Amino acid sequence: MTAHLKPNYFVIFSDIHGNIDALDAVLKDVEKWPYSGLLCLGDVVGYGPAPGQCVERVMEVCATTILGNHEAMLLMINQLPANAFRETIGKPLRLALEQLPASRIQWLRELPVSVNLGPITLSHGSLFEPPEFHYLHDEDLVRDHFSVQSTSISFQGHTHVPVIWEQTGKAIACFDASEGVMQLDQVHRHAVNVGSVGQPRDGDPRACYVLYDEKKRILIHRRVEYDIERAQARFKKAGLPADNGSRIALGY
Repeated sequence: MTAHLKPNYFVIFSDIHGNIDALDAVLKDVEKWPYSGLLCLGDVVGYGPAPGQCVERVMEVCATTILGNHEAMLLMINQLPANAFRETIGKPLRLALEQLPASRIQWLRELPVSVNLGPITLSHGSLFEPPEFHYLHDEDLVRDHFSVQSTSISFQGHTHVPVIWEQTGKAIACFDASEGVMQLDQVHRHAVNVGSVGQPRDGDPRACYVLYDEKKRILIHRRVEYDIERAQARFKKAGLPADNGSRIALGY
């Protein structure tokens, strides 16, 4: 499989959500593949117990990082009432404020909401009104997204569900992501959800990320096992809501 993936190759991941065990497993798996850069699509923080470590790791290894909705919520949390978010969201965000020094908060503040990198576009959610973080989970929303997508392919996270949207003329189709090598059509346009590193929601608890060779238009969704029990122990030690830790074993 490696022989297919030599030139101009990207590693793209999203939605780490403070799960350092899942992130480290992905970064170890990445070492098996030839690549030209690591790209992060946001939500480094939120839900999980190690946002500080995850931010440091992403800053260290990623060439480009995109603002996620949990970073956006973190940046405004001090301007909102204490009950603005339910506990499963608010408590991890307050933990992130405790763990992140001012310099790292400033780094988050400067993250872009979308970026064009030559032939590919990166965003956390839809490219249609990107600061609103619209989900791409039905045809109407995807059509809005494609109406402003200027490149042949874009990559998103946000839903935590890895799928591939394809536009052929006016027709839009959705394909489930597989772990095999997928050859994308050279003419059709695509919007690829890279899944989630730290909190998958497609029924598969393994961490998920994408490999993409833009010259050959080869796409692979990778799934990576990690020590979920050790990760859950971190959730418990951090005093986070029980559901935040229990759900990572179920992939929902």
